[in-house]
Amino acid sequence: MRKSLRVLVTGATGSAGSHLCELALAGGAEVCGLARDQDFPKGITGITGDLTIPGVAAACVERSRPHRIFHLAAAVHGSSPASPDEMFRTNVGGTFQLLDAARRLVPDARILVAGSSGIYASPDDPEKPVKESDPMGPRSAYASSKAAQDLVAAQFSLGGLHVVRTRTFNQTGPREPKGLVCATLARRIAALEQSRGPQILEVRDLDAARDFCDVRDVVRAYWALLESGRPGLAYNVCSGRATSIREIARVILAASECAGAMVCGIPAESGSPSLRKQLGDCSLLCRDTGWSPQIPLAASLADLLTEWRGRLAGAYE
Repeated sequence: MRKSLRVLVTGATGSAGSHLCELALAGGAEVCGLARDQDFPKGITGITGDLTIPGVAAACVERSRPHRIFHLAAAVHGSSPASPDEMFRTNVGGTFQLLDAARRLVPDARILVAGSSGIYASPDDPEKPVKESDPMGPRSAYASSKAAQDLVAAQFSLGGLHVVRTRTFNQTGPREPKGLVCATLARRIAALEQSRGPQILEVRDLDAARDFCDVRDVVRAYWALLESGRPGLAYNVCSGRATSIREIARVILAASECAGAMVCGIPAESGSPSLRKQLGDCSLLCRDTGWSPQIPLAASLADLLTEWRGRLAGAYE
C-alpha cells in the first residue's frame, strides 16, 4: 500500500466500514469516510452526508479525490429495518449517484460495490455451494434492492469504470449490528451471565444454516479485490461452510459462564424467508486474490461475546 493512496469508504461508521477504515489506516492510506452519523473511526476524515441527496456524492468524491472507493453504505434489514422505499433509494439510487460522480470526477479510481448473497435464488440442492454464475432470485425487498444495485454496478463497469462487485454472505465478529443473529445471541447470552434467573435461551429457527465469515476477513477480501480482482466480475465473499443457528448458540454458550443453559427452539415468525440453508463458493475470490478466511468462527463469536459483556456492563454502570 503506497503512502499517498487515498481511500474513500462509504458507510464508514458501520461494522465492515469501520474495520475497513482501520485496515486502510494501518497500511498508511489517507482515508475519507462518508456516513449519515458522526461516529467516525479515529484517524480518518469524516464527512456526514446522505448519498441519496443530489450533489452529496459528487461533493464527497470531489473533496476526497480517491484512488480507491469502497461502497459499503446500505439501508438494511434487522431489528429496525428500513422501509422498502428507503432500501431502493439508498441501495440503488445512492449507488448510481456515487458511481456517476466517480465516472465524471475520478474515472481511473478502482471501486468496490459490496452486495449481498441474498440476491441468489433458493438452490435446488442446499448442500451445493452457491456460485457467482447461479441465478438471482431475491426473496425480500432488501434482497431485491441489492440485486438492482448489482446490476447498476455492472452497467457502470461496462461503461469503462473499474468496478468490482461482491456478493457477501453473513458477516459476524466485533461490531456486528445488534439486530443480526449472532449479535442477538451474544447479547442474550451475556445477559444470561448476569442473571440469577433460569438459564434458558429461546432461539428462533434453530436449524436454519448460513455461511458465516468474520468481518475482519471480509474487509481483507475487499481490499484484495481492489488490488487484484478483475473489473466487471462479481465475487462471493464467504467461508464456504454453513453453520446452523443451533451451532452458533452452542459455540457462544461454550465460551460463556452459562455453558449448561438450556436451548429451546421457538417457531419462526409467519412470513419469514423459507431458505433453510445457504453456503457459498469462494473459489473465484481465492484464485484471483490469494485470499482465504483466517479467523475461526469460534474466535469471531468469542470476540462478539466479549464485546457484549462490555456493552452490558457499561449499561449498568
